[in-house]
Amino acid sequence: MLNETVPAPGGGVVVLTALFAIAVSLTTVVTAPNGRRSLLRNANVLATLFHEGGHAAMALLMGGNVSRIKIEDAEGGFTAFGGNVGFARVLVYAAGYAMPPLAGLGAAALLHRGHVQAVLVLTLVAMVFLLLLARDLRTLIMIILVGAVVYAALRHAPAWLRTAIAYAEAWLLLISELGGVRILVVNRKRNGYKDLKDDAAKLAKQTKMPSPLWIGGWFLLNGWAIWHAAPLLFH
Repeated sequence: MLNETVPAPGGGVVVLTALFAIAVSLTTVVTAPNGRRSLLRNANVLATLFHEGGHAAMALLMGGNVSRIKIEDAEGGFTAFGGNVGFARVLVYAAGYAMPPLAGLGAAALLHRGHVQAVLVLTLVAMVFLLLLARDLRTLIMIILVGAVVYAALRHAPAWLRTAIAYAEAWLLLISELGGVRILVVNRKRNGYKDLKDDAAKLAKQTKMPSPLWIGGWFLLNGWAIWHAAPLLFH
């Protein structure tokens, strides 16, 4: 199944899935006039799951342990880990915002070769990994919902729909975290730099390098991933 290839979709599919991802990302920037959250915002949960999965995977790779992953909503969560010190801890903190765009770039590379099935299967594997670390009902439900959509696409969806879902996933991973990086900037403009507990603040404390450097680094990484992934997706 991982080696199965399908013909490249038409440009319309690539454009529409990209526009969908952009619309989802804009929900973190633009607030509805009535103050209500857009339903599109819920699609950000994919990037959030990969963000927390990045922390967890890096913690385990660096010889530490992960006690739980918790997704608080479509745009926020945390990973409780231990046993990582020094440079290993820096990598764990940095991996969160880095994981979604890098995963999106990897998905784009697979899709460029027609490996739609591989993208969906690997996403399902990622959800199983996260499921093993979930300890609360909300997180379990979110992981299961994403996994169920991917599983249903693999088993029951026609080829065109599987392709559209895979391309939408790639674009979401590439673009959605731009909103997350923006929130880091907004929080600092509104509240200053005191009492912040986000990844950039933790890295600043751990490395003595100011958090704007880390935020800028994530932004550049995201831009680099999009720059390289877009030609692959529009092949």
